[in-house]
Amino acid sequence: MPLISLLLLATACNPNYDMAGMFNGSSVRADKRYDESMVYNEAHGYAHIIVPETYKVYVCTDTHVDSTTYNWETFLHHYKADLQCPFALHLGDLVNENNNHERVFNAAAKVAAKYPAGKDTMFFAVGNHDLYFNQWENYKRFVPTSTYWFDTRTSTGKLLDLYICLDSGEGTLGVKPLDWLRETLERKSKEGYRHIIVFTHTHMFKQDDSQGHTSNYSMEETYDITAVLTKYHVDMYWSGHDHSREITHYGGVTYIVVDAMEDPVEKPYYMVAEMGQHIHYDFVAVEKHK
Repeated sequence: MPLISLLLLATACNPNYDMAGMFNGSSVRADKRYDESMVYNEAHGYAHIIVPETYKVYVCTDTHVDSTTYNWETFLHHYKADLQCPFALHLGDLVNENNNHERVFNAAAKVAAKYPAGKDTMFFAVGNHDLYFNQWENYKRFVPTSTYWFDTRTSTGKLLDLYICLDSGEGTLGVKPLDWLRETLERKSKEGYRHIIVFTHTHMFKQDDSQGHTSNYSMEETYDITAVLTKYHVDMYWSGHDHSREITHYGGVTYIVVDAMEDPVEKPYYMVAEMGQHIHYDFVAVEKHK
């Protein structure tokens, strides 16, 4: 049987694979999600997180929650217990099953109840699995914007670092989001930030077509995005999606693919970045559930 036929058969038998979503998209499309995100941003503004001049950011991705939340809860406990970590990032694919975002955020609330108020700041990028089965409307209940920025500053108002979240859940930014990225960097890069981080779900450099149209950016879009990041001296681009760690230096930008943290993964890791005058990052293994 041809390989493509085997793939179609395997995915058709797996309730966690949305065939239409994998190859044609079943949620609201990228430019529409961007429009809805901009409406939310205009109404609610952009976050400014007060931090010391050196702080940590915990970063995870691809939790793909089905019926268990062990690795997800472990990550939350680790970041909330670290007094040097004021917030964390999830780079997309929170869920695997349809209608499972509620399970993810209920688990997060259960963990948060064990820590002081204020240790619950987390930012999310939307992944392709978060959009499968037309889940954008459900995702928005918990994460109401997919394209946004926030920054960190000291208690005296000194600007530190700029973080820009992009919606690459369909393997593309789309025309309007790419224009927004360019315009945002043109404007914000003049404000004197110490570091600029771009984070999203889809990794930059093409590996394969295993996930249909969500696999990677097109070659032309990769060229456009990397040119913009280099022009505005972005320090790092953090992503997931590929499930395997990869660190690439290109055009003055460090591109990091963070390991998957799905419960069945043999070696789940998350990343801890120490943000100071320089950025130091390391990867932390999650102890296997016994």
